[in-house]
Amino acid sequence: MQTPKTDTVARRIRFTIFIIVLIRLGNLIPIPYVDQRYLINILDAKPWLKTFFNSETLILSVFSLGIIPSINASIIIQILTNVLPFFETLQKEEGESGRRKIKQYTRSLTLLFCIIESLSIVFALKPILFNWDVGICLQICLSLITGSMIILWLSDLITENGIGNGSSIIITLNIFSVLPNTIKSIGELSILTVIVNFIGFILLLTSIIFIQGAVRSIPLVSAKQLLAQETNKITQISFLPLKINQGGVMPIIFASTCLTFLSFFVNSIINFQIISPELLQSQNIAIFYGSINFILIFLFSRLYSNLILNPKEIAKELNKMAITIPNIRPGKQTAKFLRKTLNRLSFLGAIFLASLVAIPNTRSSYGFGITSLIILVGVTIDTGRQIQTLLISQKY
Repeated sequence: MQTPKTDTVARRIRFTIFIIVLIRLGNLIPIPYVDQRYLINILDAKPWLKTFFNSETLILSVFSLGIIPSINASIIIQILTNVLPFFETLQKEEGESGRRKIKQYTRSLTLLFCIIESLSIVFALKPILFNWDVGICLQICLSLITGSMIILWLSDLITENGIGNGSSIIITLNIFSVLPNTIKSIGELSILTVIVNFIGFILLLTSIIFIQGAVRSIPLVSAKQLLAQETNKITQISFLPLKINQGGVMPIIFASTCLTFLSFFVNSIINFQIISPELLQSQNIAIFYGSINFILIFLFSRLYSNLILNPKEIAKELNKMAITIPNIRPGKQTAKFLRKTLNRLSFLGAIFLASLVAIPNTRSSYGFGITSLIILVGVTIDTGRQIQTLLISQKY
């Protein structure tokens, strides 16, 4: 017989699985007025639309916008929190009420992103919509927007009642949707090819895990520890862990969204035949998008790392707790030291992310892209920590 403590974690897991099943069923509900058989022609002409397909199965469903609008809105609100005093005051001084207001602003911005992206999809689908009019346009937009807001609600339910960050779990779910095709492709390979690809896959996965988990540990000394050292007592050394990749996969997601909108505008310019046909060769386009993707990921990774950890705030909190870094004076020198260290770490993390993702045709051995592997590693680690935290909180 299970104890109530064990049943609580099991209940969270069952609830998360139930929400996942609902999302997978929603991904199979097509939007109205679109003949799904002609989608492949649209995707060949406008590759940026592939961002809104949750799997290798070409179904434009009510959940096609997914959680991406919410993530982009969250990143923008975080940027505004560090730039505008109004949002900074809401977050730091107004407590729970301020956080609720920030959450409401985030959801309003999510709705705006949904409207923009749904309109982009509708106008891109115009060639295969035979009875095009304003009414059909509004119905398709409403279906996509409603589906995205439902996904946002379901992700909040997973976060509150499930086993971790709902947004990350939903993104991971979309990545795992390619597994059936991946297994099918593996079955068509020879044994030697499978072994070689498997070894390459493991080496790549190991390197990503190593980089994602790499930290710079900065030793900390408190007044209590200094007193214990003077009396020759043994004390436990504390550290401030700073990760190389502070932003995780958020810079990649935000950069991919910007690249999607850029692709939309570039395709519009191409249709007007403003650019010379010689510049529109596939090789030139690949170099152009690869370079832009590299720059966007690098910039967003540096920016997001500074948003997560503010050196001034960390130095202020350490000073309040009478904790110092050895050989570094409290206050401005501590903030300067932390800023210098964070800049170096964020530079390495940004180069790592941008180099892996922006390299053309960079895919793992079994159909998972580099971006997908980074997301899977990050979400797996975070979910494992979340489950461990739940177990510890129930035990004690």
